[in-house]
Amino acid sequence: MPPGGHAWDRFHAVWHLVAVAAPVMAGVLVWADDALATRSRLLASLLLCLFLVWYWRVGARAVRSPGERRGIVQLAGALVLFAGLIMVTMTAALLLSVLFLHLFLFLERWRGRLIVLGTVAALLMAGMFVHLGISASTAVALLPTVVVPVLSAGLLGAYISALISQSRARSVLIAELTETRAALARERHTAGMTAERERLSVEIHDTLAQGFTSILMLTQSARLTLERDASPVPDQLDLIERTARENLAEARSLVAALCPPDLSARSLTEALARLAERHTRDTGVPVDVESDDPPGGGMPERDAVFLRAAQEALANIRRHAKASSVRIVLSPAALTVSDDGQGFEPGRGHGGYGLPGLRSRVIGLGGTCTVVSAPGAGTTVRLELPMPLPEEVLTVPPDSR
Repeated sequence: MPPGGHAWDRFHAVWHLVAVAAPVMAGVLVWADDALATRSRLLASLLLCLFLVWYWRVGARAVRSPGERRGIVQLAGALVLFAGLIMVTMTAALLLSVLFLHLFLFLERWRGRLIVLGTVAALLMAGMFVHLGISASTAVALLPTVVVPVLSAGLLGAYISALISQSRARSVLIAELTETRAALARERHTAGMTAERERLSVEIHDTLAQGFTSILMLTQSARLTLERDASPVPDQLDLIERTARENLAEARSLVAALCPPDLSARSLTEALARLAERHTRDTGVPVDVESDDPPGGGMPERDAVFLRAAQEALANIRRHAKASSVRIVLSPAALTVSDDGQGFEPGRGHGGYGLPGLRSRVIGLGGTCTVVSAPGAGTTVRLELPMPLPEEVLTVPPDSR
């Protein structure tokens, strides 16, 4: 239900005012009617006072807390008092404003409403015959005095009831839509958290995990060297320290949700050359970098994806390929990393976040990622991105990637 409730709930004072004003006005007219005998005035005044007391004790509560049973009790008492008043004076017709309001407020079923409307019409006709006598002129007067008012009240009440029902249905619909919107917001939040976890898992795999792998390999190599000859160990310790510092920079980059440190102060071509130099330094395998990417021509999203792809490809080459040479070719819309290693069967890939994460990242930018390999024939990984990147990608703020 919307704030403030339905119109019925916000206009209690109006219903109370009408229920009090109508009997008071009727009482004034009764005492102003010289044709009425004093006894009739006193009886009408007594019945009007009882009508007010009945409303105060029963009707007002029914207005504040609508309920069909309580409303039926209120209407039954009001109809009894109205029947007595209409037999005393036709001025009691002023009370119809109260009866019709309460009729459509308390009764929701049309069967009950029609019974009350018929009872009111019958009482009005009986009152007219009592006061005007049974004649043709009285019968003719019934049309404007009884039939038209009661029929108009029924039609107006039906229209208002339809509006109220529609309003309540809309209130329910709005509440359901509000709840649905809240549920969708929760689902979007959950989906966003899931996507962010997946993104972070890929980032960690592409940066920290590879750095730790490099440190582990260098440490194992240093231990073997130490067992044979301790003289080269300081150089290997320098490599371990340098790799650890680079890994620390990557970790800080992830925490700050910034671009990769290799791209913070250099172009993608320079970052790839530095990556190739690092790979050659750690493994002894030469890496040739060819680029026709114009300086400053790349976009952050594209550069980050291509750099991470090269990192992943070189990490896989170091772990699995047993290659003697590696070649990286960069163009504005594509990156190719190939090696002359032992290759593998692409259909028998191993688990992990590497290639699946890479494909997911590229597909998210509207591109493609293909891996061509065969046992003994080396491996080629090629990424292609549309140029320019889709507008929705370019408008994503850096802190939400």
